[in-house]
Amino acid sequence: MKSSLLTKAGAVLEAVCSVDRPVAIKELTRMLGMPLPTVSRLCADLVDLRLLEKTDYHHLIPGISLIRFGNRAQKLSPLISILQQPVDDYVNLSGLNAAIYGFDRDCFFHIYSNDLSNPVQDALRYTGAFLVLMVAAGVDAEHAQDLMLGRYPDMPVTEKVICDREFSVVQKQKILTRIAPNRKWMITMPFYYENIACCLSFYGQGKEDRTVEAELFEISKVLSRIRTGLDRIGKGEE
Repeated sequence: MKSSLLTKAGAVLEAVCSVDRPVAIKELTRMLGMPLPTVSRLCADLVDLRLLEKTDYHHLIPGISLIRFGNRAQKLSPLISILQQPVDDYVNLSGLNAAIYGFDRDCFFHIYSNDLSNPVQDALRYTGAFLVLMVAAGVDAEHAQDLMLGRYPDMPVTEKVICDREFSVVQKQKILTRIAPNRKWMITMPFYYENIACCLSFYGQGKEDRTVEAELFEISKVLSRIRTGLDRIGKGEE
């Protein structure tokens, strides 16, 4: 990127959007490794442009202009137009929820959801999608552990051990299937959009006449439709 200032402004926006709460300017300086005066000036300019908003004197959230641009971008995105129909079709057929995420430059980002039947507060964590994304992006185990603890600092030791084990499973199998009591299923598979790691998760209450194996097979067909669509426009995996 030609402009260093533009690069830094983009990094600030990405950092603010990467956490699920208002973020302090001092915290941004630690996250980005930038001097406090630089971050303060950038934040002030981004607030003026309504790309960021202040919740108080020191904390920031995404602004109304950023939300407006994001909504417009979703309507124009070839990625959304390709994945929406097969994902929605399968949600209607299976009764499961869908969540799609991406991972780029050590940041997780939400792409699309259809979770009206039974949404959860953090599908990225609940489905293990963050593990699949890191493996798909080629993140090593040590860095993955740092990223997990950075995003989920309250993660209990027992859950951390499970995540470490699941990370190894995904490295071998390339997908993650979580099965909880009462037919609660979470199935996550990776794909790529212009070499950016993405993943598709279906989760929720499985139907009585369906097995996990059947869902895996059907979800793989959904993903095949998405990959074929992306390859057709030259945006898939190289």
